[in-house]
Amino acid sequence: MFFKKSFIIFTLLIMLLCCFNAVNASDNVTADDEPILIENNEITLDNSEINFDDEIIYVNSDTTSKFDINTSECCSFIIQEANGETVYAFRQDAPLNGFGVKINTQQWNGATVLKQEIDTKNTYFFHSIVTEDGWVMGQGGSQYDSDSRAIERIAGSIYTSKDISYDSLKKIQNILYDYGYGHFVIKAPDGRYGMVFVNTILTGTLSPGQYIIIPNEYEYYVKGNYKKYGSDPVSAIINICSYDDSGLNRRNLYTYDYKPHETENGVFYGADVFVTNDNGHNVGLDTSDIVTHFYYKGTYYPASSVPENPGKLYVGTHIFTKQYAGKAIELTKAQTNTVPGGELSLSYRVNHIFTQRNVIFDLHENADLVKVSTSAGSYDYDSNAHLLYWHLPASNQAKDISIVIKPKETGNYDVHAFIEAMYESCDVSYNVLNSGANLQSGNVDKYKGGSERVVASLFNDDGIPLTGEKVAFNINGQTYYREVNGDGAASLAVNLGPGEYDVKVSYNGAFGQNQTSVKVKVKTTLFADDIVKYYKNDTQFYASFLDTNGKPLKNSNVNFNINGIFYTRTTDENGVAKLNINLSPNKYIITSINSKTGERISNTITVKPVLVENHDLVKYYRNESKYSVKVLDGQGNPLNGASVTFNINGVLYKRSSDENGIASLSINLPPGNYIITASYNGVSVSNNIKVLTRLVSSDMVMRYNDGSKFKVTVLDGVGQISPGENVTFNINGVFYNRTAESDGIAKLSINLLPGKYIITSSWNNYSKSNTITVRE
Repeated sequence: MFFKKSFIIFTLLIMLLCCFNAVNASDNVTADDEPILIENNEITLDNSEINFDDEIIYVNSDTTSKFDINTSECCSFIIQEANGETVYAFRQDAPLNGFGVKINTQQWNGATVLKQEIDTKNTYFFHSIVTEDGWVMGQGGSQYDSDSRAIERIAGSIYTSKDISYDSLKKIQNILYDYGYGHFVIKAPDGRYGMVFVNTILTGTLSPGQYIIIPNEYEYYVKGNYKKYGSDPVSAIINICSYDDSGLNRRNLYTYDYKPHETENGVFYGADVFVTNDNGHNVGLDTSDIVTHFYYKGTYYPASSVPENPGKLYVGTHIFTKQYAGKAIELTKAQTNTVPGGELSLSYRVNHIFTQRNVIFDLHENADLVKVSTSAGSYDYDSNAHLLYWHLPASNQAKDISIVIKPKETGNYDVHAFIEAMYESCDVSYNVLNSGANLQSGNVDKYKGGSERVVASLFNDDGIPLTGEKVAFNINGQTYYREVNGDGAASLAVNLGPGEYDVKVSYNGAFGQNQTSVKVKVKTTLFADDIVKYYKNDTQFYASFLDTNGKPLKNSNVNFNINGIFYTRTTDENGVAKLNINLSPNKYIITSINSKTGERISNTITVKPVLVENHDLVKYYRNESKYSVKVLDGQGNPLNGASVTFNINGVLYKRSSDENGIASLSINLPPGNYIITASYNGVSVSNNIKVLTRLVSSDMVMRYNDGSKFKVTVLDGVGQISPGENVTFNINGVFYNRTAESDGIAKLSINLLPGKYIITSSWNNYSKSNTITVRE
């Protein structure tokens, strides 16, 4: 920042208008100019405790700024307030040249605006525009005449479209590019803004309490919370301006406070206009000698009339007569029927009243005042005139009052409420009626999601609607209270699912008691059945949908949820939607959702397997047992010729099913445990296979030359002994052939020296090893 630098170059010989690009030859800076050192130990502008997370910055690195702080100084300031209110200010930074500004109203792009522009006949340059609906915009730099008008035309296009787009801001940046400095800003009432500098474009949204400073150079752009500089936004923006250090030749600050204003005809939006001489004292300068004149709506104000910062001159308020801010006083709640001697409650709210005012309530001689409660101010009551006076303090907050009165006799009466010195009023009529409560209601027959409601009518014995009374509806275990309208009707929306419901309708109030019972029938708008299908056959899931009137829901998107996944389908001319089911065999819950009525129903889908009769297998090595699986077609019949893939021990085998649908695989693996998987048409089944040994033997321990024999028992395919089988023994590298005897045992005498040996017994392509230990 400027006043944080160790020194600045300041010269009174250079007197250039920030918004005028002409420089006289006699105003050149020379090497003899002495720098002025500025020290500042006071507050600085920052953006602490403020959130601009939505700000988007577009930087054009190809653009080079030609910024010179002596000539590039004009600056805009914006504070965002609640409810679309804005304080906007423009500081005219320029050397002494005799030009002030003109502030006038005019029609601009279909709206009434306040426009601030340079006071000169020969050139055109607008500073600021404030529209009747709360948009503000401003520009600074040297882009006079056609370029200033071009920027204004683009600003008008943004305003009429209400779209602060990058493309529009880029067009303005292209204009600023030729000058090398300058700024443009536009802000909507809701806080959306766009800013343009020579090499940077910013967009974002201000929240209430935030401010931004927009000078002619992005380097000096600042944002923050204005309440650090004053609770009043006008005083705060003048204070913020005084600590902004982006300008040397600081002249007039023009401030526009856009907010609701009280008038005789009601509350309308307008702008208070203030003018200040920003003398630069808070940044180590003194520019009080270059303050200039201005015109406000044709009235001339000399330079001598402009006070120095932080003082301000109020020059007027422009009311935008088409921009109605809303009713100043409104009825927020009213009980409009009671019996003689009963109590009646009325509630009011006052909005947009900022000055001290009186609100007067004429209660009529038929009613006594019972109680008053207010959120602000005080009150007193003239019992003779039956007038209640509510004294409002000066505050911009909404203010509430509740009044309880007690009418005396039957009849129709008014309470007249008005704000002193304003034409706007708020009248409410109420009835004082004889007792009696006639309650009627009828049955309801509707489709789910339909607009039909349970309606009850409530009248007194004279047939007058008991407006404002409460009727109770008890349905499905819950009680709901609804207020009777001016036609004597109270109604309840029914958002329950299909079914029949009993409804108890009752009244118990000032006019007596009554009750009745009705029935509500809610009909379904969704129809679907459970399905059972074989895997990947042609059977699919269908659901029929109706609209809220019971007609087919044609050509509409509906949803299905199955297995945790949502699918969107479009209904046909008959309101039917289909979902293809290609899930693996299992049971599933499918939920159909009618997007028009909100109804949901659930069904069960059973997908049956087409690979069946598969079992775990236990077999003896190389017996005739096979692993088999039965293949079915889409109707559950045996499928001949189906190609089944078997995967066992990492090897794939293909087999075809026979006329009974059976596909089988011979198992010739060595003894052990295996998992086999059979696959067909994208579905698989798995089983365990256990192959048992047919050579039974054990490790042996013996003493040297003790006559021991190694024995192995040979079994047949069903686990019985198998005599006569030839067994080959391999021990110590020597092979021996032996034949199993009648007990199925083949024996080999062991005459080895002491030591440990591996003996391998082999039969029918299967070998088994044991350990023989020979001791001394």
